[in-house]
Amino acid sequence: MPLFERTVADRYLRTHRKGAFVRIMVRFARGGTAVGVFAMVVTLAVMNGFREEIQATLFSATAHFTVFHLAGDIPDTEGALKAIRAVPGVKAASPIRMEKGLLRRPDSELPPEAVVVKAVDPATAHGTTSIFDSMRPVPIEQLKEGEIVLGKELAQRLSLQVGDTVALAFFKLELGLGGQQPKVAAFRVAGIFHSHSSEYDKGWAFIHLGDATRIAKAERRAEMIEVRASGIDAIESVKPRVLEALGPAFQATDLRDSNKALFAALVVEKWAFAAVFGLIVLVAAFNVVASLVLLVTEKRRDLGVLLALGATPRQIQRLFELQGLRIGAVGTAWGLGVSIPLCLVLDRFRLLKLPAAAYDFITYMPFRLKVLDIVLVAAFPLVVSWLAARYPAKKAAGLDPVDALRAE
Repeated sequence: MPLFERTVADRYLRTHRKGAFVRIMVRFARGGTAVGVFAMVVTLAVMNGFREEIQATLFSATAHFTVFHLAGDIPDTEGALKAIRAVPGVKAASPIRMEKGLLRRPDSELPPEAVVVKAVDPATAHGTTSIFDSMRPVPIEQLKEGEIVLGKELAQRLSLQVGDTVALAFFKLELGLGGQQPKVAAFRVAGIFHSHSSEYDKGWAFIHLGDATRIAKAERRAEMIEVRASGIDAIESVKPRVLEALGPAFQATDLRDSNKALFAALVVEKWAFAAVFGLIVLVAAFNVVASLVLLVTEKRRDLGVLLALGATPRQIQRLFELQGLRIGAVGTAWGLGVSIPLCLVLDRFRLLKLPAAAYDFITYMPFRLKVLDIVLVAAFPLVVSWLAARYPAKKAAGLDPVDALRAE
């Protein structure tokens, strides 16, 4: 912007002797823009935080994605594991089997609890999931055949402790003397985990892969292979490379595929809330228009003199557009200057606690800032202020210097 437009715009915005009402309108415009920017930044940070926390919780009990064979059990489990681990970006891979069953204490009259039974390889299971970080009293690597690991809530509901014996009835049926009967096995409780998610703590159990393959008569073959990538964001790039290494007979899925509706809803809510709070910026834009229209009226004689002395209509238009941009820029700077440090402090020290009854897996209000979100939020009020300033700027540029001076 040429020096002429910058100088005049600065003098008009800093005027003190006249135009008190105009100054008040400008302050309201800056304050409204600041409030809108603040609200949008905080909203986007909260929605990003909840999305990341939900993803982290979902991927705590399972790996980043799961590979399975289209024909059923994986024919060559060891060969598939070797091929997967050789793919760049893969941190760990572990074979599993999934079953469903009913769990109960043999000496209790309480009804059995429905559980999801996940059979894991103790040597490699901890590399693909973080749910075993809280396992007590022994690590998952010490899990033996005939032992089971339960969630904290499930163990409390059945009054189970480490060392107790439980009966587990699998939903798979086998032919016995009395006809089709469920497969039942006894397990010793070897450990208890606490994932801070009720879905896992009250409904999941882990057993040795050898027990599952023996019950399923699968000849030590895995049903699926869990894979952990270098990070959640790397799933989209690592998954195709793994499938390419295994061949067309394999497919892969992750929890984002099975929870597409949830993550899509979070994205829609994020931008919907941001759009609602963006209306505050639009309201502030009306103050920009009003203040500049009043300024054009107040400075009508000055504008006539400038035009008479040789200023072009285009220079006058740019002058008022620059004023609108400056109003928006100051308000944006105020909003960002307050919201960004506030979000960082609240998230770093976890100051806003959430009730455990409402969110069992999120204990505090998370605020996660994204650079792209901040850029978009910063650009939005600047564009709105510039567009709002164009109408009074064109009116000012269209003044006839003779009429302006004669009116005075």
